[in-house]
Amino acid sequence: MQAVKAGIREALFRLPAFQRCWGAYKCWQLHRDYDRRREHYHAIAGARKLAYSEAGTRDAVRKRLEARGCLPPKRLLGEIHSFAFVPQIGWHRHLLPDLHELGPVTLFDYAEHGYRPEQFWHSAARRAAMNELVLPALRKAHAARPVDWVFSYASGLELSASLVRRITDELGLPTVNMCLDDKQSWAGPPVGDQRAGQIDLAACFDLSWTSARVACEWYLVEGGRPLYMPEGFDASFYKPEAVERDLQVSFAGGAYGSRPAVVRYLRRHGVPIHVFGSGWGTPAEVSPAEHVRIINRSQIVLGMGEIGYSEMLTNVKGRDFEVPGTGGGVYLTSFNADLATHYTVGREILCYRNREEMVELIRYCLSHPDEARAIAARGRERCLREHRWLHRYCHILAMLGVFAPDAGTQGNETASTHP
Repeated sequence: MQAVKAGIREALFRLPAFQRCWGAYKCWQLHRDYDRRREHYHAIAGARKLAYSEAGTRDAVRKRLEARGCLPPKRLLGEIHSFAFVPQIGWHRHLLPDLHELGPVTLFDYAEHGYRPEQFWHSAARRAAMNELVLPALRKAHAARPVDWVFSYASGLELSASLVRRITDELGLPTVNMCLDDKQSWAGPPVGDQRAGQIDLAACFDLSWTSARVACEWYLVEGGRPLYMPEGFDASFYKPEAVERDLQVSFAGGAYGSRPAVVRYLRRHGVPIHVFGSGWGTPAEVSPAEHVRIINRSQIVLGMGEIGYSEMLTNVKGRDFEVPGTGGGVYLTSFNADLATHYTVGREILCYRNREEMVELIRYCLSHPDEARAIAARGRERCLREHRWLHRYCHILAMLGVFAPDAGTQGNETASTHP
């Protein structure tokens, strides 16, 4: 019976009419939930007179550190000891090269201890057992050479609030967590005594780095100290390659949400788009090395900044810096007000507001290849100047009072170029 139901479901999802109806329903559901959350937090923030500013976060973080006697010594680039809770899964390894430019790195990778993220959905005990390994590793690293900050890329699925509090209470070290998906993963389902997502961790960390400006209000309401800052890119990996530009338009990413409908629309309008990734009938996942090659082979690299089935709700994404940073084809993606603060749209990247503009911009670039290449070159220059992960780390460390950007080192330019 289960096999029959699965077969019927699969057959339904292959029908274009059903896909359109399902997509419209999921889009409505997404907007409903997002609007409720945004308005809920905005009303509370207004009543409490809470408003995000980077200067306000910096002052709140430093006041919090001083209250527990944490006065970080000023370090130069190359001297900063990072303790990184960053599982080496998927693209996460690209966070490490620039951490190593800061100085020594002690990495806690729970995958090395036999844990996988999917295990934590079903077992709070597994999460607790993994968390018990973190503090001893941190104490050992701190004893060998003083740790200057604890950096994590995690959610409540993986990290418990009690562990973060123990780190601050017992060692006093500055703690920073990064989330790149707050708009759709802010409050997940309960796992043991806390929810997945950031909602139950917000107040515990000294600083919470979010790539969604709107979420700063959410962190403030929950007692956090947010910093809006987008993703960066690994310049040691995402770089030009000497390959033939044999792809006119490319897109690399899974075939989910509204993406298949967008690709069908482009093909109906004669756009020669090549798609790569799971769900397109091509080899499953695109490896990072393959992604770099695809970018370099392309005249136009398409981005889709949508969230799920909505083409109106957008996120700043890693590819927004990896693609221009590589220096291959010109980057064309969804318009996003946050993204537009990090580039000059029209000179360094191109943005569309709807499918019609997408088609028109693609046609223009294909008929003006020299102009497209010039835009791509300026995009790469901007990324190298301002959008490496190193720029992001140095900006945070300066806010914590750890990094000395005026020390006359390479870090002076690095920390000062954050837009």
